[in-house]
Amino acid sequence: MLENLRTSLQKIFTRIRGAPYIDEKVLDEILSDFVDSLIEADVNVDLAITIGERVREKILQTKLPEGIPLNNLVLRVLYDELVRLMGEKTYRFTIKPGKTNIIMLIGLQGSGKTTTAAKLANYLKKRGYKVSLICADTYRPGAYEQLEQLAETINVPFYGDPTDNDPVKIVKKGLDQMRKLDVVIIDTAGRHKEEKELINEMRKLAKTIKPDEIMLVVDGMIGQRAYEQAKAFAEAAPVGSIIITKLDGSARGGGALAAAAATNAPIKFIGVGEKIDDLEPYVPQRFVARLLGIPDPEFFTKLLEEVPKSIISGKFTLRDLLEYYESVANKRGVFDRIKDLVGVGGISEKMLKRQISRQLAILRSMTKKELDNPDLLKNHDRLERVARGSGTSLVEVKRLLQQYDKMRRMVRALMRSRRLTKEIALAKIMSGEIDPNEIKKLLKGAS
Repeated sequence: MLENLRTSLQKIFTRIRGAPYIDEKVLDEILSDFVDSLIEADVNVDLAITIGERVREKILQTKLPEGIPLNNLVLRVLYDELVRLMGEKTYRFTIKPGKTNIIMLIGLQGSGKTTTAAKLANYLKKRGYKVSLICADTYRPGAYEQLEQLAETINVPFYGDPTDNDPVKIVKKGLDQMRKLDVVIIDTAGRHKEEKELINEMRKLAKTIKPDEIMLVVDGMIGQRAYEQAKAFAEAAPVGSIIITKLDGSARGGGALAAAAATNAPIKFIGVGEKIDDLEPYVPQRFVARLLGIPDPEFFTKLLEEVPKSIISGKFTLRDLLEYYESVANKRGVFDRIKDLVGVGGISEKMLKRQISRQLAILRSMTKKELDNPDLLKNHDRLERVARGSGTSLVEVKRLLQQYDKMRRMVRALMRSRRLTKEIALAKIMSGEIDPNEIKKLLKGAS
């Protein structure tokens, strides 16, 4: 699905999430890459530039909640703008009960309309509806045979007449046979907006059969030209919704989605592959989240949520140390860095793993109140309880508290010297970005 755009956007978002800090220079570099990605996906150049400028202005003018890094704001604003570009609203596809719902598919030849008709029939059949297909394409050679074969594949009723050149008569006869079904999907002849005769035929067909919905099928590979195409068809018939096809391999799909969304005709389905099951409802928030490599759109809604007061104040607790050790305990290449942090040089990786395991046991034996308020552990009885609960010694518990105090002072000093949030300070420490000499200087100046 839009592999080129997906790859470039994911690189940008990975960079944002991993950036120690973002200033205006870094922000401009990120936005330049973002705009380039949109243009490469065939989004209108002026529109892509306007989006970049709008994102920059919004980021610089937004007052961040305390404790929220700028990274989160950049991620959220970029996500919101992509959703806005791709359609923003989600439109439900509904079937009215107690009647035969007639759906008429229109579009240019080669847009994937016939295959989409079968995909839509399959989609509805799997949801319990009685569906049928009618071939009203009397122009394209093989159209009848193709739709008939697809109907057999998904086992739904089919009607067509390759000997009749009048699509209106064909559809009327087909409807007479299928009036007891829930849904009838009509595949019409592909046409170009310049072909007046075909456009007139489409108007006549729509006026005669009065479909419950006319769905325009747009080839995702045509990019931003989808806007003109959708407008031309909408002028000829009351287009109720749009289906974008071939988004699995199209480098220009972003342009097609953006252009179609600009027509204000709702995009209800997208084709994401060649298989009969590769049709799915279009939910912009979910679509954009998947483009960015985030399976759950809720991730973006939580980026700017209020954070606990301990984070806002920059207070580094034993809970933070516990989460840190849990995050690195099974990762490679972190042990030399931990040696510097906890001051245990000259120890093998195997021994260090064992020590971290024991420290994790100690931390996990503490109460929530103790993890959030380490001063409680000045009480000797509490220390003995933690030692017993973790299967370690009182000496080990006290040593861990000394190591915690060392890291606490370093985090505070790094926050003060570089004006960082606690999260970013921790990220820089965990990434190994702070060299040993700077660590020593920070610790000397920290209290």
